[in-house]
Amino acid sequence: MSQLKSTNLNSVKELQKATDEQLGSILQQLGFEESFMLTDLKLGLGLVTVVIAGLLFLADKRYEFKNIYGATVVSCVLYAVLNGVLLIINRKYKNVKYIGYDSKGNKLTVASTTGKYDPNYRVTVALNDKQSSQSSIPFNKYFDLIGYLNREEFTKLLAKEVNKLGKKND
Repeated sequence: MSQLKSTNLNSVKELQKATDEQLGSILQQLGFEESFMLTDLKLGLGLVTVVIAGLLFLADKRYEFKNIYGATVVSCVLYAVLNGVLLIINRKYKNVKYIGYDSKGNKLTVASTTGKYDPNYRVTVALNDKQSSQSSIPFNKYFDLIGYLNREEFTKLLAKEVNKLGKKND
């Protein structure tokens, strides 16, 4: 059951955020199971870098620098490598809001963007990282005059994008 929540129709970012929040439940209705592996990987890398920084801080407070110089160099290099990997992941999956799999193992990736003053939801739907479909959907097609999202209409619009890829795949 969806929450009834009005969205500020004058804020493109709020409309995008409200739409992005619904992707998981709507795509689940269309037969996709959301994968949180990317989010878990980002959180894990971030956590490890924080632990490295914290341990290095504690070592610096407890020991003299010349005694922990080797550990400091190794920690700094490891920290830089992990942050580099995190940067690469963030650039590769820029604007990706949803990654999921269907029962056949097909990977569906949904990325979205908006322009600063452009009241359109620009969505890119990719199947198995090979085929993609791009569309620009006006927010007023699935938000009513008060700011409530029409889930049925948005589901139809999203299903249309997913079906475009299904036809290309056949």
